Amino acid sequence: MIQKFLRFVPPYTWIPITLALVFNLLVYYCPNRFFALTSPSVDVTIPIDGQLPFLSFFVLIYVLAYVQWAGSYIWHGRDSVKLCYHIVTADCIAKLLCLIIFLAMPTQTVHPAISDNTVFDHGMRMIFAVDRPINLFPSIHCLESWICFRGAMMLSKKNGWYIAAQGVFTLLVFASTLFTKQHLILDIPAGILVGEIGLFLSKRFNLWRFMNKLQPRKIRPDVSVVG
Repeated sequence: MIQKFLRFVPPYTWIPITLALVFNLLVYYCPNRFFALTSPSVDVTIPIDGQLPFLSFFVLIYVLAYVQWAGSYIWHGRDSVKLCYHIVTADCIAKLLCLIIFLAMPTQTVHPAISDNTVFDHGMRMIFAVDRPINLFPSIHCLESWICFRGAMMLSKKNGWYIAAQGVFTLLVFASTLFTKQHLILDIPAGILVGEIGLFLSKRFNLWRFMNKLQPRKIRPDVSVVG
């Protein structure tokens, strides 16, 4: 059983994936604590935001995004040491950019009232109860799914169907953030942009190599031979 687990989730992926989770929690909770101390929220709504309907069944996609992220980080991490480190380093850089923006330019929206009682409506009530409608720009939901899609494009063994599936689901995640009224339209390109900045900096300056220094010596891969 242990051997099967180690083959599926190689030891060199443990610290990077854990670090990605820690950064996600840090960026999510820190601005929530300091929101009241920052400047008044900035309004990034555009006219079309008010034209989009509230569609509670999109909560299913919104929640399944977490499955996409977890599965992608494990699957892409197994591909190679370089891709594992590159994706996580890019993610952490992008999250730091999000944290800076959240603190410097906080944004917020208003959750709609939910009058129906379908299973999706109950799901949305739960989301609204635990997720304050603040710090929306850039969208971390969109950032994460975009990096998962980009990671699929970087796999050593390209699979057109897998890349297409990641692309389609990522677009659905983008839509879910709007139709659940968790985000505004401009939050989406902002999430993509910080993701691309993270990917660029990680690759351009080989910042992904620093991830290896966090590994215990006994499981530390030799990245000197990695291109």
